[in-house]
Amino acid sequence: MTEICEEFCLYSRSLKTMLRNTAGVFLLTRWKQVEKENVGTVDETTLPEVLRIQAEGFENQRQGDLIKHSKKFREIFYTIKSRDSVIGYCTYYLKPSFSLRGFEKESVIYSVAIDRKFRNKGFGRKLMEESILEMKHNGVQSIFLYVNVNNTPAMKLYKKTGFLIIKEVKNICGQKERCYKMKLKLY
Repeated sequence: MTEICEEFCLYSRSLKTMLRNTAGVFLLTRWKQVEKENVGTVDETTLPEVLRIQAEGFENQRQGDLIKHSKKFREIFYTIKSRDSVIGYCTYYLKPSFSLRGFEKESVIYSVAIDRKFRNKGFGRKLMEESILEMKHNGVQSIFLYVNVNNTPAMKLYKKTGFLIIKEVKNICGQKERCYKMKLKLY
């Protein structure tokens, strides 16, 4: 019985991800890029450095997922450079939301990381602020993210850019790990 439940949960999550991604790609059809200094979108030449930074920053992340994400959500997969070298990235996905006000666009930060040699120098904040500005310019009402409760440097960055903790959740950031769900309201 437990195996059937696990298979159903896995199938349900896969279906939910597929529907979310399809809706997210649709929401990108009229996306407008905003000119940003030293911040651009991922491409084939910058992806290897992004994967290196991801591997350095996250132990259990699958690079295949990030590669797929870079193809589906390229317009909202940002990189930051210093002296023409990629030193960090931040990628989102979009999802529709329905409220009393009607249809709204929300985004979720899928992954963000800065090269260890460039942390605590303002690059993460610049990357976040520039990408948030573009989200706002494109009518995104709010941005969500999940962060491990023990990741104090990341929480400081998110709070500096206006995110607020809305609740604690389990098993989102990893098996048996506690995370905070944080939200930034843009409108």
